[in-house]
Amino acid sequence: MLRIAGPLIGVLCAAGSVASACGFHNYTPQSTLVDRLLNSDHIVLARQDPSDPFQYSPTSALEGSINDVDIPFLVDSTTRRKLSLQSDHQVLFARDGMYGPWQRVAFIDNDLKPVLDAIMTHLGAWELGNDLSRFQTFASLMNHPNTTIRHLALQELDRANYGFLSTHPLPIDPNRILRVLNDPTQVDMKPIRVLLLGLSGDSSVAPVLERGLARSIPVQDSLIGAYATALIETQGQTAVQRLAQIYLADPAVPILSKEMIVEAFALHSQYGDDEMRQAVSDVMQDVLWYAPELAAAVARQFGARSVWTQAQLLQNMVKQGALSSIYDVLAVSRYVALAQEASSMPGYNSSPALKTQVTE
Repeated sequence: MLRIAGPLIGVLCAAGSVASACGFHNYTPQSTLVDRLLNSDHIVLARQDPSDPFQYSPTSALEGSINDVDIPFLVDSTTRRKLSLQSDHQVLFARDGMYGPWQRVAFIDNDLKPVLDAIMTHLGAWELGNDLSRFQTFASLMNHPNTTIRHLALQELDRANYGFLSTHPLPIDPNRILRVLNDPTQVDMKPIRVLLLGLSGDSSVAPVLERGLARSIPVQDSLIGAYATALIETQGQTAVQRLAQIYLADPAVPILSKEMIVEAFALHSQYGDDEMRQAVSDVMQDVLWYAPELAAAVARQFGARSVWTQAQLLQNMVKQGALSSIYDVLAVSRYVALAQEASSMPGYNSSPALKTQVTE
């Protein structure tokens, strides 16, 4: 990704930095099993102590040693029952450093054991940033018969950028997703499930996405970006035009809700094909004509993704005095300056439809 100096990125992302790997601000994915292990220097498997069934005793070390390991947790009745069913079932514990507090990470049964083995095999590479391997590993587990493993897979994909999700073949089952989409016990998985619905190729999910977006707009729900992105994926350029007409043109729609739709436009301008990028660029020309108050939002969201298609338009708005807020002028000016800097860098695509920095 293009690295931006501190003062500039601070202005561009004032409405919220790109906190999640999926690329939406106002949303941060939960820590995953892999995250816990990546942040641990000591990882062990344990069962009941033969001399005390209420205490844990380490059986093997996946990272570090089992010497002088004292796990300060009692073996609860549910775990005792589960451990008694299979002699090779174990509990995974980890801690940061040799003296940090132990944390129970997962119960390792016969289904989860091969997943843990795969994680430990790749953990070193993932620690060095090989995210592609990490996401590919869990994408293959999306439809695993074990509910826990499917949940782990979704948690990991929730950290993937949209470029991975949109370019890799994923075994998406829209019917399975729809059955649990509004499950209140799995609300943390709703954003990734919404995105996957959009990527499923099933146009019949569009009404579900439209209703979800309509409910989210008035309350400025953080799901707006996911719903808008999925609708554009499902309906293409038509959705870009409709979202602009229905929501961005409506003065009653909260400005934060509008910015999250602009964010979805920026995401598709970053990862979409030439036709989609041109469609977004054309629509933004119209949007900023009747809603100049969105100029700073466009600068923030397109700039955060190194997409410079709006630089000329925004520069003209500043010159014409179309922006009433000094903060908007500052945000837009920073975006324009970064666009000019990017245009002088190797790899810049000068096509009018693209005008975006080529990044890895």
